[in-house]
Amino acid sequence: MVRTDENKAIARREIEEFEGAGQVSLAPELFASGYKLTFAGAPAMDRAGHEQLLVALRGAFPDLRIRVAAQVAAGDRVGNHWIAQGTHRGAFQGLAATGKAVTFTGNNLMHFAEKKVVALWGQLDAIGLLTQLGAIPGPPPEYTPEAPSAPPPRAPTESTGVIRRFIDNFNDGRIESLAEDVADNYQLDFPGGPPGAGKDGIRRAVTDFRTAFPDLHFTTEDLFGEDERAAWRWTMTGTHRGNLGPFPASGRPVRLTGISLFQLSDGRIVRDRVRADMAGLLAQIGVMPGSPTQ
Repeated sequence: MVRTDENKAIARREIEEFEGAGQVSLAPELFASGYKLTFAGAPAMDRAGHEQLLVALRGAFPDLRIRVAAQVAAGDRVGNHWIAQGTHRGAFQGLAATGKAVTFTGNNLMHFAEKKVVALWGQLDAIGLLTQLGAIPGPPPEYTPEAPSAPPPRAPTESTGVIRRFIDNFNDGRIESLAEDVADNYQLDFPGGPPGAGKDGIRRAVTDFRTAFPDLHFTTEDLFGEDERAAWRWTMTGTHRGNLGPFPASGRPVRLTGISLFQLSDGRIVRDRVRADMAGLLAQIGVMPGSPTQ
């Protein structure tokens, strides 16, 4: 417990101080030798690359602020859900400054060794961010305020066992079995993906996604749990053979990466925060020119 608490505190410093306050000087203290950042839509980079990325991001959003909204930790790993706010006052992904205030969210997973981050995987709601900047059409995303939670103690294997069953049912198309693992008040938080609330909501969301990608398969890259929380890093592959929202089937193979943070209660999933490279997915099916990165 001491180690996971320490790792959570380091993760919070990385997000809120290094990223959110632009304190680049903290890098040697936070990151291990050989550190690697893997961010959706961008090639893997080392610490120097991460620092350059942060400088560029803060050039676009000089008043950027980021806060951690939820964490889950086990052993040498921490999963984080964060919320960022800032004003677009510099060039970003080829877009001239708009002066618009934006809010965007993301998930990341960190691996630790000797109280330093050795690897970080990140995902953000790029579609929501670009919509707010006017780069793509559509309504701006709506953000639900985070409610504080204090779940009762549970064994880590209990939460991960539920999630493993959820993944297997999703892959096999067992929608009714999958719905049994979500609570009546279940909420799917998936910017750019299908909406879902309650058991009927998850049934519709899974049906819509499997209609778009009938041969979809999720591969687990990482999965861990703490109390009634779990973090899952995944890769989905499939073929776009049905409508994906307003986009007709393209017949193209796709590869989608994502990170999901789950909240459970009494052994059922009550909230699923999914952040995935949806801009990259739309690029793969030919409806966007490319995938933006942070």
